[in-house]
Amino acid sequence: YPMILLKRLGFIPAVLITVLAFVSCDDDFTTIGGELIGGQFDSLPSYRAGVIAHSKNLGPVQTNGLPVNLLGVYKEPVYGQQTASVLSQLSLTSSNPTFGNEPRLDSVILTLPYFSTRLEPDEDGNPVFRLDSVYGDSPFKLTVSRSNFFLNEFDPATNFENRQKYYSDQGPVFKASLIGDPLYVNESFKPSAREVVYFENDPTSGGNEIDTIRVSPRLRVSLSTQFFKENILDKQGSSELSNNNNFRNFIRGLYFEAAPVDGSGSMMLLNLSGSEAGIVLYYTDFQEVEGSITENPRSYKLGLGGNTVNTFSQELPAQIAQEIEGDNEETGTENLYLKGGAGSMVVIDLFEDEAELEDLRANNWLINEASLTFYVNQDKVQGGNSEPERIYLYNMETNQPVLDYRIDSPDVSFPLNSLTSHSGRLIRDEDKNGISYKIRITEHVKQILNEDIENVKLGLVITQNINLLSNSALKNPVDGIDRVPSASVITPRGTVLHGNLESDPGKRLKFNIIYTETNN
Repeated sequence: YPMILLKRLGFIPAVLITVLAFVSCDDDFTTIGGELIGGQFDSLPSYRAGVIAHSKNLGPVQTNGLPVNLLGVYKEPVYGQQTASVLSQLSLTSSNPTFGNEPRLDSVILTLPYFSTRLEPDEDGNPVFRLDSVYGDSPFKLTVSRSNFFLNEFDPATNFENRQKYYSDQGPVFKASLIGDPLYVNESFKPSAREVVYFENDPTSGGNEIDTIRVSPRLRVSLSTQFFKENILDKQGSSELSNNNNFRNFIRGLYFEAAPVDGSGSMMLLNLSGSEAGIVLYYTDFQEVEGSITENPRSYKLGLGGNTVNTFSQELPAQIAQEIEGDNEETGTENLYLKGGAGSMVVIDLFEDEAELEDLRANNWLINEASLTFYVNQDKVQGGNSEPERIYLYNMETNQPVLDYRIDSPDVSFPLNSLTSHSGRLIRDEDKNGISYKIRITEHVKQILNEDIENVKLGLVITQNINLLSNSALKNPVDGIDRVPSASVITPRGTVLHGNLESDPGKRLKFNIIYTETNN
């Protein structure tokens, strides 16, 4: 084999060399190492290919158009504290609503369901839930206020031909646009995993019966009635409520602001556009029937969502930022920094150089498996539940996944276990601390060796949902990188991986190719 092969070849047991001398040349190819047991390739030879990786600090990232949003305060063990707030438009669920004659507004309820999983009931038969996508367990200050900032759907700078982009660093601008007293303030808010029980008039009974409603865990709080009386009920029949365009120009949005309590907090992932999210106005409609006044309980729902923007208060620690800035793109680095939100990513170059590629192509091997293995730097990462379960590899030229992603089997209902043949979940030790991630790129490498595709740079990010393939723009492109996967924006988690220059060979980033010899 070429010299580069001798340099990187893993091992071929001596007994296999003996076997090679006696294998018949009648077959199209020779499987070195005997039969494959259980689909494993442990008995086949492997080749350690060249790989170079370095980190990039991304800075502010586009946060409108995300499928879900972060709200709260999270202190990431490596990267420090991140605060996430949300500016959301309000929407009429029906145009030009009517509320009757001099309606009385009784209460206004804001509802934001949490992502949760129903578990087995307790000993008394009571429902038990586990909160999903909640980070941290300390309270934070939550304030809901009216915003006077108008969220454009389309960008006036492009003659309204392109959609407007809003970025994670616009929190100070949004806060400067708040008007009036807050609609809700909780100095010590903490998401609860308890079932929510409340009572509601049965609309089919004319208000004579009360229903008991039991729902999954959620934020369900009362807002100021005076604001909604003046701006919703008292506005019936007005142009402001005639359609959503007018309404969104009138009440431009609500700002959900999070702030730490005693330097800590918790953060949750929310779907503000979900069918159960929104604001319900409960009011009484008075009607005269045969000389007597009847009271009819009514309700009207305002939707959230529409144009929604996440804002992040987040900066990489100075030491990490300096280390990333000092990374050498030509040689790689010792540590790889991955952080969600407006954080950092990793850029990967496969193969040492073009000479290595040409040598491999000349070998005409049958590629059984090609993979990247990333080892967690346990000296820098706290471990346990703070570590991200999944990472995502993609083609940086197209901002799309590699072929191995496309041919794997997705799990739409449970993204955490989706596409694990291509990109496995974090492997943990007996103490639940992260050891490594393995990403199989067999088909991608085959395409490169067959010269079906170019050997382009690959991007690596943390992913909240590996099924999500949309991208978000960077406010300030970094060395030609102008987009990042949206699934990385919606997670506050981070990790540190060993790079290709790690001094310990056992922990170093590995690009491994398992192959079968072919007969020439």
